[in-house]
Amino acid sequence: MGLVDVAVLAAVQGAAEALPVSATGHGAAARLWLAGDAWVDAAHALAAAAALALAVRRRLLHALGEGLRAVARPSLFRASPPARDAALLTLGAAASLLVAAALDRGAPAPGPEAPLAAGLGLLATGAALASTALAPRRADRARADAPSLAGMLAAGAAHGAAALPGGSRVGAALVLLLWLGVRPARAVELALALSIPALLVSGLADARALLRPAPGAVALGLLAAFLGALAGAAALGALAERRRTGALALWVVPLGLAMVAYARALPGPA
Repeated sequence: MGLVDVAVLAAVQGAAEALPVSATGHGAAARLWLAGDAWVDAAHALAAAAALALAVRRRLLHALGEGLRAVARPSLFRASPPARDAALLTLGAAASLLVAAALDRGAPAPGPEAPLAAGLGLLATGAALASTALAPRRADRARADAPSLAGMLAAGAAHGAAALPGGSRVGAALVLLLWLGVRPARAVELALALSIPALLVSGLADARALLRPAPGAVALGLLAAFLGALAGAAALGALAERRRTGALALWVVPLGLAMVAYARALPGPA
């Protein structure tokens, strides 16, 4: 794999992990023109996890500190917002990992229909993003700052299910949280934080592949994915503040249509 291919593919997938535009869909599209390898997937997952942790570091550090205190004093889970964040993120991440593992176990091996599946997934992701323009706004500050436990479990399950081709884990959680009335900036933080455990699990599962290529190529892939994910997280935060996340559908839907058209143009069954 050439260094240019490594940099472009890692940056694209890193940014797509932070933005609700589907890393799997963009990875499938990029691989139509660029060479790919399992080690790039591991690199982009690990680097994106680090970038997202940096992007939401304040929320994570507060939640970790108060969550540890609340283990000894359970009343803090009700009284302390950071401790409640710790409980919400733990439950949501657990639901995400369980759903993703169940779907991965029953998923067939990628075949000729992979571009079609990615295209249809991208169309569904785009429709979900566009729907956020109609999401309700809550006047109750407390309810707008955090979902209920049931709401976070649902967001975690949606996050895990979006590991399917063309889905966006950040996007699935973000869309559901916005429809639950969570304030956009808070919804972005929770959706990004939910993605960190999933990315770590994915990256560590293929970590051995990082030993095969040249160290320089691995370093380039990690850096490109890290910077791409960091830029994507910043862009998503800015869009959410302006309540413009639905505008990303203007990119995702045409890409989905292009993938479907490509799949239909392939010889044999699509």
